[in-house]
Amino acid sequence: MTPDGSPAGAEHAGERGGIGIEESARLLGAYAWVEGRLFEVLGALAADESSGRLAVLLDSSSQEHAWHAELFAEHIPLLPGTDPEAFVIAPGPEAAEMLDRLGKLPGGAPRAAALARVVLPRLVTGYRRHFFRASPLSDGPTRRALRLVLSDEVEAQLEMEEVLEGLLSGVADPETVLDEAGRLEELVAGSGLGFAPWPGGSGDLTVPVQ
Repeated sequence: MTPDGSPAGAEHAGERGGIGIEESARLLGAYAWVEGRLFEVLGALAADESSGRLAVLLDSSSQEHAWHAELFAEHIPLLPGTDPEAFVIAPGPEAAEMLDRLGKLPGGAPRAAALARVVLPRLVTGYRRHFFRASPLSDGPTRRALRLVLSDEVEAQLEMEEVLEGLLSGVADPETVLDEAGRLEELVAGSGLGFAPWPGGSGDLTVPVQ
């Protein structure tokens, strides 16, 4: 991963094959939905959060996810006879339930753990994989959008992890908090890497040799 959040060696991504236009529309629509849902959930959690530092981070992250949702929606390819907004749907019931449960977690460490250890890593993994698979020739705008979003998500994960470590230091049983995050992960574990099922299977994440 480069300092700006884009994957190292990504200039060779085109050698690994592009993504069909319909699959691209499905993936970007799913990303837009997930980011939009995170905007809603994190905004509500921020208003309800008693930990000042976490509340500020949740609020800023919520606004960032709103922008990500708009960015991905703008890059959904135009298909004949299809409204791009039709692709902005949940990638599956598991993802929808997982984000619903995220919005019901108690304040403090459980929320930070779910985001730092489950939600944000899945976003980074999924977007990173898409970046590697996208063609520099036909998917240039999508790759630029993914690079921008990846930079934000990596930074957000690091910040949330720092907040989590501070909150866990004041928790009597940290393992219980982490177990709670693990139960969220179990909801989407069968969907593969990321949030949106990858076309043709999960694929590998090997970084192309430079």
